Amino acid sequence: MKKIQIHISDEPHCKELESIGSVFVPLIKDVMSVEDFVEVDIMLNWSDIVGQELASFAYPIKVKYDYKENIRTLYMEVPAGGFALEMQHRENYLLEKINAYFGYKAIHKINISQNIRLKPRVAQTKSGNEEIKLNEKEKKYIEDVVDGIKDDKLKEILTKLGKSVILSNRE
Repeated sequence: MKKIQIHISDEPHCKELESIGSVFVPLIKDVMSVEDFVEVDIMLNWSDIVGQELASFAYPIKVKYDYKENIRTLYMEVPAGGFALEMQHRENYLLEKINAYFGYKAIHKINISQNIRLKPRVAQTKSGNEEIKLNEKEKKYIEDVVDGIKDDKLKEILTKLGKSVILSNRE
């Protein structure tokens, strides 16, 4: 039987570790334009944009941009029942609220689909003014993750996203 000899190099195989933000942010900025952050803003700030009542039963899924017609369509799901009809009646109001939030016509159409597995969300707190807070360990974790990011807008968005992920995993 022939012996195979393996040579292991003494040279380091990688540079010093870098934060994910220092690698990820420049790549994303090259790929995404400012317009692509519309979907992220809608997902993160949905209840602020449309209000607690609509946010309790209407859930944004994605935003799709049609290059041929130069329009964006918001895809959303509602629980089965009268919710889809309610959203159809409020479609113009909803478009107005979303576009007022952005300050320009960011969304042109809304596509509503029903999902029998969805249930209307119950208010998370007793009064609408209270906010569920992160504990100190969770705050520190999010601060550490976004620490190396220099772009304030992106840092704010990623902080909100981290908070949202942590709070959704609590339930």
